[in-house]
Amino acid sequence: MNHESEITTFTKKLWKSNISRNSEKFANLIKDDKIFDTYFNEEYIAKLTDKSKSFISIIIKLALLYTIIMLSLFASIYIGNKEFQILGYSFKNLAMYKEFLLFLATVISPISVVLNAYNSYLRSIINECIKRKANNNDVCKFYSYKYLDNFFEGWSSSKAIEGNRLHGITNFLTVLLGIVVLILFLTLMIVSFLIQIIVIYDVINNPSSSYYVNLFVVIFAIISILFSWIVTIIQLPLPEIDYSNLYKLDKIKKGNPTQYEETLSKIAFESSKKEARFLIVFYTFIYITIFSIIAIFFYPESLDNRIIFIGRAVIGAFIVIFFSNTILDQVFRKARRWFFKKYPDDSTQRLVMYQRMNKYFWILKILIPLILTTLYTGYIFSK
Repeated sequence: MNHESEITTFTKKLWKSNISRNSEKFANLIKDDKIFDTYFNEEYIAKLTDKSKSFISIIIKLALLYTIIMLSLFASIYIGNKEFQILGYSFKNLAMYKEFLLFLATVISPISVVLNAYNSYLRSIINECIKRKANNNDVCKFYSYKYLDNFFEGWSSSKAIEGNRLHGITNFLTVLLGIVVLILFLTLMIVSFLIQIIVIYDVINNPSSSYYVNLFVVIFAIISILFSWIVTIIQLPLPEIDYSNLYKLDKIKKGNPTQYEETLSKIAFESSKKEARFLIVFYTFIYITIFSIIAIFFYPESLDNRIIFIGRAVIGAFIVIFFSNTILDQVFRKARRWFFKKYPDDSTQRLVMYQRMNKYFWILKILIPLILTTLYTGYIFSK
């Protein structure tokens, strides 16, 4: 194996989820033809696919039920015990059962998250089996449709055939679609969390049950939300630290400078993609947490007008995410430029300082969105 493939493989392992680690173990296991043919044949893939589809059906039903309950609770805050209709069904006196409905909703949430995580794991196993059966990437892609549904393939843009290139309009629409999907995803995530916070806040301030029942439901709801978020974040690719790439890159640089530049570009591209996905969720989590805490404890009157509250929160999320990413990008660029100038290849302190610099980077990744969220929240609610 050459240095370039080692470095490329290494950089992929920098950001790995628990699912990807287990998938790698499974992929190594089925490299043995006898084991694969005996235990993980076509019948195994078909049964795993059926199990995965049944989980997807359950997850969708739970998500719909959860959404209906939370929206009903949110609506009941405005109309009290009056009757209202959703999809032709009449609901009345929901405010009298808010603790029970909130408890039911917050039971559904962690169950859905766990089922979704397990289903993602099953799909990764199915994908590894398909890769083992079809070594060619194109064959693997089209063969996978026999077992797995990928609804994005029908409308997402694919690469042009060899000799052609995509028109500028096609590229523009593809980028525009990606931005719209990202905004839609972040908006739904932020709004759903804020609705939970508003409902919990209303249950605390306007209880319909006894003190101890109310206290239990509120504590359980908060723990349930934290559990769901933590499980979701754990499923994302998380960093693994291995500094051996510094020495491997030095060998490539001395032996083949051209290959060194190409390898460095691949490393930067792969790492930036995975880190960008993680940071968007990470910034959003910090923003929602700090925004909610400040609003509830310092500006509780802001929750009286829920629509304005959610509108301000959603706008602030995009502002904080954008500026956090921009500021951190500039800081990282200047810090790395300073590091490679200050500590060249032959420096004895290079590895120690690199580790220390990465620790400072992590502190900044927390502090900058935290400070921006605090400034935005204080400004918007003090007006």
